[in-house]
Amino acid sequence: MDAPIPVLLLHSAGRTPQMWQDQVEAIGAGKPVLAPWLAGLRPGRSTELSLTGAADEVLATMDRNGISCARLVGHQLGAMVALQVAATEPGMVAGLMLSGAMIAPSAMALRLQRAVIRLLPNKSLTESGATKADLLRALDLIATADFGKRVGHITAPALVVAGSADPSRSAAEELAAALPNGRYEEIPGVGADPSLEAPGEFNRLLLEFLKLDS
Repeated sequence: MDAPIPVLLLHSAGRTPQMWQDQVEAIGAGKPVLAPWLAGLRPGRSTELSLTGAADEVLATMDRNGISCARLVGHQLGAMVALQVAATEPGMVAGLMLSGAMIAPSAMALRLQRAVIRLLPNKSLTESGATKADLLRALDLIATADFGKRVGHITAPALVVAGSADPSRSAAEELAAALPNGRYEEIPGVGADPSLEAPGEFNRLLLEFLKLDS
């Protein structure tokens, strides 16, 4: 039997790698899973935040762990980094499962996300060590992303997940349609954080995507 393909779980800004705890447990012990900090978001590390820098660090993490090809699971900024990795080194990506990603952010979506960030209680960011300024900086970074000319070259199987109550779900549908091997799945009654709001249903989709038994 072939060895399972490693999985890398890429967190969002304002969250820590711990956000994937339910997914790590669902995948199960003995499976190759990594949930690294994204470069530029780790507390105490004054690394400049950039899509290319974060993607390069993901590739370096794979290299350090002897991983030549992996499936990438990412949320929001982590999903954009996963797209950057797939666009840069397509041969190293066996699959993508993305939530909160988009081809190119719309002005309306960015305004909405800025408003949400400003309303966040500071205590909700304590665990990650991030500030609202950090989140706004990450949002500015996402605003510069445009995969329109490259998304058609990302041929790995891709599952794009959104909640039915997520205001940005149309962007997820657009991304899934643009990816050559993309598929869109919507989780009913869920907002912008499907892996946290509905871990059971998200994990079902994840295990199906990874072709693992639940």
